[in-house]
Amino acid sequence: MDALRIALCDDEITEKELLERYIREWDERQPFSVCVCSFSDGQTLLHSMEKETFDIIFLDIQMQGLDGMETARRIREADGSAGICFVTGYEDYLAEGYEVEAFRYLIKPVRREKLWEALDSFLRRRRRIQTFWPVETPKGQRRVALSGILYLEAFGHTCTLHSDTESFTVKLGITAAQEQLAALGLAMFRCHRSYLVNIARATGIERECAVLEGGIRIPISRKSYEPMNRAFIQYFTNCQNREV
Repeated sequence: MDALRIALCDDEITEKELLERYIREWDERQPFSVCVCSFSDGQTLLHSMEKETFDIIFLDIQMQGLDGMETARRIREADGSAGICFVTGYEDYLAEGYEVEAFRYLIKPVRREKLWEALDSFLRRRRRIQTFWPVETPKGQRRVALSGILYLEAFGHTCTLHSDTESFTVKLGITAAQEQLAALGLAMFRCHRSYLVNIARATGIERECAVLEGGIRIPISRKSYEPMNRAFIQYFTNCQNREV
C-alpha cells in the first residue's frame, strides 16, 4: 500500500469518474500519495477485498444487484477499521448508517468541497485513534509515538528510526516504512534515497538539506528539493488554514 487506499463503488460511471477527479485534486494537496480503485458493483468490491484492504470506501447505496447498504454490512463483518462513506441521492438511509458505522454521507451530485471535507475528517479521526506505529525491532515488537518521529535512515533492509528521545533499528526497508507511516497519516517525505523525514518536525528546507527541530540537518537529493519544498509549504499552509 503506497499510502491512502480508496475504493469507489458506484454503478453510475459519470458520478464515479467525478469522485475520482475530485480525489485526484485533493491528493495534489497532500504530502502523501493516494491509490484509487473503482468498482461498479458491491460483489466485485467484496471479492477484491479478499485480497486487499482499503482505508476509505465510498459506496453508492442504490446499485443493481448487491446494494450499498448490504455491501457495507458484509464489509463490516470482515473489516472493522475501514472508513465507509455513503454516496446517495436520498437521505432516507441515514439511520441505517449507524449500523455499519458510516462516518459520512454525501448527497449526489457530490460537491468537491464536501468530498474534500469528508477526506480531511477521516484522516483527523484516524490520527486521533492511531497515535502509535507498531514496529518490529531486533529486540522484539514495540510501539512508537508518531508525534515523536523525526526521521528514518536506511541501512540495507532495515532503518534506523530517530525520535525525540532515542534511535533504534526497525526491521523494515525504507520504502515499506514510508508506506506504513503514510497510511497512518503521518506527513513523511522521502528527501533522499536513504532518508525519510517527518515534515511536521521540519523548520526549514534548504537547497541541500532539510532542517529539523534541534538543528538536525538531513540531506536532500537534487531532484527532491522542489517537491519537498512544495510539500513543506503546503503542509504548514494546511495547518494554518485548519487553525483559522
